[in-house]
Amino acid sequence: MLKIDATQLDANARDAAELLSAMANENRLRIMCRLLEGELPVGELADEVGMNQSALSQQLAKLRALRLVETRREARQIYYRLASQDVQKILETLYGIYCAPAAKQPV
Repeated sequence: MLKIDATQLDANARDAAELLSAMANENRLRIMCRLLEGELPVGELADEVGMNQSALSQQLAKLRALRLVETRREARQIYYRLASQDVQKILETLYGIYCAPAAKQPV
């Protein structure tokens, strides 16, 4: 295993803590889990995660600021998707533990 210098370790730890902090919010986690299935327009995403558009917009703004989601505009519609493979890998792991059909329910 390669050693990492302390400065790089600090930077990596900050990045990981920022990501985990964003994922610790139930609403943001639901949004990202839904986007794991693919890109969605805002209105459909609001319906899928059970949030009104105002609350959803607030959470999406935080996710955009953290560069966890990206947008694409098509005419008047704005589509959201996950921004990185790293986020996708973490969400897939969480899905396998908590959401897969045979997953154990947390105690």
